[in-house]
Amino acid sequence: MSSRPGGRVAVITATGATLAALLSLTACGGGRSADKQPTADPNAKIVVWADATRVPMVQEYQKSHPAAKIDLVTIPNESGYIETKVQLANRAGQGWPDVVFTGENLATLQAKPYEWAAPLDGRVKQDVIDAFAKTSVGNCTIAGHLYCLQNDIAQTVLWYDKGLMKQFGYTVPKTWKEYQDLGAKVASEHPGYVVGALGAHGMLFTYYQSSGCPLTDAKSDTTVRINPDAVECTRVDNLLQPMLDNGSVSRLDEFDPAFVALGTQRKILMLPFASWAGDFAFKPTYKTPPGQLAAAPMPTWEGESVGYSGAVGGGVWAMSRHAANPQGAADLITWLTTDIGLQSKQPTYPAYRPAAQAWMAGKANDPYYAEDPSPVFKAQADLIRENWKYTRYAATVINSYNETVAKGIQDKGKLADLMPKFGEQLTQAAKDAGYTVTP
Repeated sequence: MSSRPGGRVAVITATGATLAALLSLTACGGGRSADKQPTADPNAKIVVWADATRVPMVQEYQKSHPAAKIDLVTIPNESGYIETKVQLANRAGQGWPDVVFTGENLATLQAKPYEWAAPLDGRVKQDVIDAFAKTSVGNCTIAGHLYCLQNDIAQTVLWYDKGLMKQFGYTVPKTWKEYQDLGAKVASEHPGYVVGALGAHGMLFTYYQSSGCPLTDAKSDTTVRINPDAVECTRVDNLLQPMLDNGSVSRLDEFDPAFVALGTQRKILMLPFASWAGDFAFKPTYKTPPGQLAAAPMPTWEGESVGYSGAVGGGVWAMSRHAANPQGAADLITWLTTDIGLQSKQPTYPAYRPAAQAWMAGKANDPYYAEDPSPVFKAQADLIRENWKYTRYAATVINSYNETVAKGIQDKGKLADLMPKFGEQLTQAAKDAGYTVTP
């Protein structure tokens, strides 16, 4: 615990704490009913829950705003944690966080039975909102209201080993058909090398989201489109099944030790994956040598003029409807996501465009890369498919893909059989979450 002149930040690690202790520490908002909005108090302290990576960001806010009263709780980055604690706080009638850093559970936190998230409408200036990547604003909008500001974007790009591509005489594919053809050539001429992977949920977003496959296409907070038989899904099946069969696309999780071994043996020729993968997969894990890795735009599908991205990650900051100091909470969220000095130092691509521009300056001069990847990052940031939304069954999307599709792929199952089963599971999960499902 540390103190600063004019304000206080209490850093509390919630991992392993008893429920009673957690509720006591986070009840700084003061016993507010789950059914009643608190009276706004501009002097009330703000309770912030964040994972260890984001804790320094909140501490930076305190340094820049010494009069702010902040209680900072470090929480584990694990699925379901925030929902469980909010539900317990609802039962106790106290103990809610005022601000949280979270992922795809925003829609769950906004809806019953949690009803925790509050709209930021009117608390963030429109010109600030307009400066965020357009897809991030769309993700944060539920039923016409803005419920979050996005911290970072994990747009997919086509990573490739420039040195190997030149050595083998290959050209970086601009279309998915060229990608498939190159995979067949690699399987024939350089067996053991790969141009992709499909064995974990990150690749669901890389391939199926980027294609626009409607699996989380929320039309409203009550209706969602799920259809694994749509052409945007089946074209991915038809693209990847021959590549799985010839071995040019791996059946493994991209962080499976056996796949990592392909990296350390420099057998990953290409890998469509998140923008963060250069710094957090190729460099430390796959050990791709300096000066070899480059990023290209995502390939295009027939009939489309640009290559769209998926999003493998990316977190948001959201505010509680129980916050005693809602404007203070909104101001904190705004600063965390838009302060250029702060965001330019973050490990991943900022959602706020002016901050992203400053962040990219560091990439332009990074000797690790064969060429500056930032122009590709910038272009793909606004090309994330917009028909994938935050939904109340987001956890099922990940868990069911891993258990049904990824495991089935590893057992030599066919995508044409696995994806419809996956769609059935999502449909049931969506119905259980209160959605009407349309094909």
